[in-house]
Amino acid sequence: MRWFLAPRSLALLLVCAACLGAVVRPVAPVSYVFTRTTRYEPRAWVTSAERFPDGATLMVVAGGSRRPVAPGFFASADASISFDGKHILFSGKRGRADHWQVWEVLLNGGEPKRLTTVDADCVRPLYLPGGRIVYTRTSASESFLETSAPGGRLTFGPARVLSDDVLRDGRILFEMSASATGPRELFTIYPDGTGVEAMRCDHGVDRGEARQIPSGDVVFSADGDLARFTAALAKQSPAVSKAMGPVAAVSDDVWMVTMRGANNHYGLYLWNATGGAKPLNADAVQPVILAPRVPPLRFPSALVPTRTNGILLCLDARVGQHETIPAMRQVRFFTRTAGGATIPLGQAPVESDGSFYVQVPADQPVRLELLDGDGKTVRGEHGWFWMKPSEQRVCVGCHAGPERTSENKTPEVLLRSIRPAKLLGPEK
Repeated sequence: MRWFLAPRSLALLLVCAACLGAVVRPVAPVSYVFTRTTRYEPRAWVTSAERFPDGATLMVVAGGSRRPVAPGFFASADASISFDGKHILFSGKRGRADHWQVWEVLLNGGEPKRLTTVDADCVRPLYLPGGRIVYTRTSASESFLETSAPGGRLTFGPARVLSDDVLRDGRILFEMSASATGPRELFTIYPDGTGVEAMRCDHGVDRGEARQIPSGDVVFSADGDLARFTAALAKQSPAVSKAMGPVAAVSDDVWMVTMRGANNHYGLYLWNATGGAKPLNADAVQPVILAPRVPPLRFPSALVPTRTNGILLCLDARVGQHETIPAMRQVRFFTRTAGGATIPLGQAPVESDGSFYVQVPADQPVRLELLDGDGKTVRGEHGWFWMKPSEQRVCVGCHAGPERTSENKTPEVLLRSIRPAKLLGPEK
């Protein structure tokens, strides 16, 4: 059976759910927007396939009625609400053969305004402080995060990415997939493209469709269920079984979630931590609450665009996630060409305390491996990261995790020299 509730039934559901055996706190009627679609493929973006093969329609539910956000569009999806609650940012296309582009429209209606005009798909737009936006630009060969001016391209790895949310601290939350069949992972990055890192280092779970809720936790899809990251925990914890994100939080313990129903269709449900889930809308995904919200913190970038390199200081490469890595003597860096070829950038010494200090090219993929005294690889990264022009980064150790802090001492590499080893490739 496929369930459907009229918009005015949401308030009735919240007030009378106790009559159905659930314990749900009464709350005021909630206005929201969702994507109506009969077919949704949440992982299609990792192969440049269509997430909404049969089209999609953004629907506003408010005041006991519903209406489309962009009448006449073949597809509209990926809604984001402005901080003052007056505008809706979305991705859409007027015709089936058109590229997805970023649009903005007044919440009260009107003609949508087109914000991007490129020969590629632009999806999952999000508001940034200061009147800027970020979105995912995707084509048959790649996808990357891009911001409106001043800004431009933010991500440079060969893996595909998809924007998810903007966190309260100003970082952009996104998912990344290195292959069509491998797991997605959640990463964060600052709006100037610096500081990219995984949210957690317990990799292997397929994570995506993430969003931050009022408590500050990040809730996301994880191998067919909803899970969450809490700041005090190094690993994820369970949230809702057989549900998927992104969620729309009415409160910390009342969420709108998506669940798969009959005939492989998705539906929107109201979930409560103590009362279970009740159906809201059939053929519905991507709920977003329509209300003003506090803007994220603004990030003051210190990048110098005229510089072409980034600087990386590792405090102790011997520190691993669960073990101490065997002795190493050198670190070797690589980059990757547009055609996919791996090219060595050079290598530098690793001090006895595990520290090294290097300069690498900016705005291109880089990865590293650690070598022993015989030049054999002790540990090596499989994924790629990147640095922005003039970016300076310090890492605690090799895959140590963002919750690890460093010892209060000066690394040996800086006692030897305050000039980084230049690993810029053979031509530099």
